[in-house]
Amino acid sequence: MYKQLTSEQRYTISVLLQNRTKQKDIAKAINVSTSTVSREIRRNSGVRRHYNWETAQANAVQTRRRKPGNRSVV
Repeated sequence: MYKQLTSEQRYTISVLLQNRTKQKDIAKAINVSTSTVSREIRRNSGVRRHYNWETAQANAVQTRRRKPGNRSVV
């Protein structure tokens, strides 16, 4: 089942990236797939290729509000 990353997981990614931890080790630390971490970093890194967990969380909240998901239209 698909689940979005939590703000705590995004914060952990940010801290571990600052410590130059490998993506594989980050994935193990937050208990997700390596590809999930890779996509998260790629999608939410800015122009200078720096990952900011607060911006990433704000983007996720915006996306959640914008896309209705699996709701039936009445």
